[in-house]
Amino acid sequence: MAQILFGVQYNGVSMSSVIEPLEFARWTEGLGFRSFFVPELETLPTLDPFILLSAVAQHTERMRLGTGVAVLPFRSPYQTAKIATSIDVLSGGRMVLGLGSGGVFNDDFGVEGVRPEDRRTLTDEGLELVRRLLSEERVTHSGAHHRMEDMALEPRSVQQPHLPIWTGAMWNGRFSRRMLERTAKWADGFHPHGMTPQGYAAGKSAIEEMAAGLGRDPSRLEWSCNMYLCMGDSREAAMEEVRRSMRERFGDDAWELDPDTLLLGSAADCVESIEAFAEAGVSHFVINALCGPEALLETYEGFAGEVMGRFS
Repeated sequence: MAQILFGVQYNGVSMSSVIEPLEFARWTEGLGFRSFFVPELETLPTLDPFILLSAVAQHTERMRLGTGVAVLPFRSPYQTAKIATSIDVLSGGRMVLGLGSGGVFNDDFGVEGVRPEDRRTLTDEGLELVRRLLSEERVTHSGAHHRMEDMALEPRSVQQPHLPIWTGAMWNGRFSRRMLERTAKWADGFHPHGMTPQGYAAGKSAIEEMAAGLGRDPSRLEWSCNMYLCMGDSREAAMEEVRRSMRERFGDDAWELDPDTLLLGSAADCVESIEAFAEAGVSHFVINALCGPEALLETYEGFAGEVMGRFS
């Protein structure tokens, strides 16, 4: 089994009343978490992920810093690459650029003046262009959405040959072939959420086959996921808390979660689930506690003390 790493996802919607983000980053780094990810939820009461990560870079020393994930159609590829490189420089080489096409909260697209039906072509072209800007000295491009002539991105990232790009994905019984192809062509890591171990394994296998067919080395890809966590005396009790917390976070927009896609129950239950996902290929788990505010800090502390040590 590959080395297993654990990170956290800061969710301002549920955490803002409990702990401020910079304190949360320092505290979780002290607990032994190895990464700090921030989602992009444009119209919810959350901080901009890139601005928050630039601040966290100055208050942590070791954690990798990532967008989990930023919505590529909301920004130009050049702007996205420039911001990510800036954070990589400020953090001493710790940035992970997680990118996706969005679509969870479609009101965000209206606010940004982007048609939801354009998000896939914007993401395809944008992802290719971000990778070229990060990895090539000068870029010329003429596409359906973007044009540039002999453009250089400077300064370069601390990480070489370039900072890593991870692709996000939502699992709805399967991963879309288009998203898997994006990962195989342009990404350095896979960072989905909402899948079962079997679903992750199938996605990983497809990406590896596609990447090899494109002449890329699949063994160089990183395999991550974003997972909800709720600890309790049993999986059943924890699942009831998950349902309550989803209603509190999302109201009438709350959706039902499959227990097989979550970390639920006692420390032993969580270890068993992590082992199943690790067997499917996951080596980096980014944890998002899904429980009431009164239990948030206890959940992260308990997970660090009772679960993470089993994989060190």
